[in-house]
Amino acid sequence: MSFPEIAKSIKPAVVGLGMLTDENDPLSVVIIGTGFIVSPDGFIMTNRHVAEQFVVERNGVVGVRNALARAVLFVDATGRKIGNTDQIATGGFGAVPFPIVAIAAAPVAEGHDLHYETPPDLAVCRIRTEKLHRLGLKELPYVRLADSSSIREGDEVGICGFPLGMTLKWDGHLRQLTPIVQKGVVAAVLPWSGIDNPYAFQLDISVNPGSSGSPVFRADNGEVIGIVFAAPIHHGHVVIPNPKGEERIATVALPTGFGYAIPSNRYHQKPKPSITLPDVYHKED
Repeated sequence: MSFPEIAKSIKPAVVGLGMLTDENDPLSVVIIGTGFIVSPDGFIMTNRHVAEQFVVERNGVVGVRNALARAVLFVDATGRKIGNTDQIATGGFGAVPFPIVAIAAAPVAEGHDLHYETPPDLAVCRIRTEKLHRLGLKELPYVRLADSSSIREGDEVGICGFPLGMTLKWDGHLRQLTPIVQKGVVAAVLPWSGIDNPYAFQLDISVNPGSSGSPVFRADNGEVIGIVFAAPIHHGHVVIPNPKGEERIATVALPTGFGYAIPSNRYHQKPKPSITLPDVYHKED
């Protein structure tokens, strides 16, 4: 398949992750990150730093903020009935928020030094799927994590997600209503090429905060071989001599245009301890 065809096949499984600003308005979701469905049972892969925003502690009990946390699926509206009318949609997409009811993630790494032995920034969310039939879908669209061991520097890859986040409310400005697709190459395998257990892939793709959790897929066959998790946002400083005194200069000017992804094989590697958070229902949806 061509890259546009591959991107089209990946896109239906990509969801926006966010929170309701109004519990009584299902379309008040503010998308803050990205995820992708990896099972028709409603399991979604994303980053821990995204999923942990959907967790709250109340009265000593830790659970999911299921009254507010949502995964937004975008469904092709062609041929579907429009609201309470007798009209049939001839095109477009509908945004369908699903409550997030459970989260599993690796424990937080001790300290701040990240390396290939550090637990990866990954989490799995589960959504309710009881009302799936109302969308005319027999099962959720999903993708599978593939083997990332053969990825080389220079391989062409794509990502799909919400790099700038999104709100479902129309604000009168041009914006996307579905995940967007970007294409680039694997610029580096970190910490170096050829290592059996690389910490990350460096992508020659511009990554923004909302891109977190986006699937990274091969441009030639669509296999999902990574999960976007970071972008360079901090730069260091060095001190150099100056006749008027010491001078501090930035080592790297931003933006860099790069992003980082967790290789899919890291999800299967040991150690992979996990914490399953219990469901806490604060409101019946």
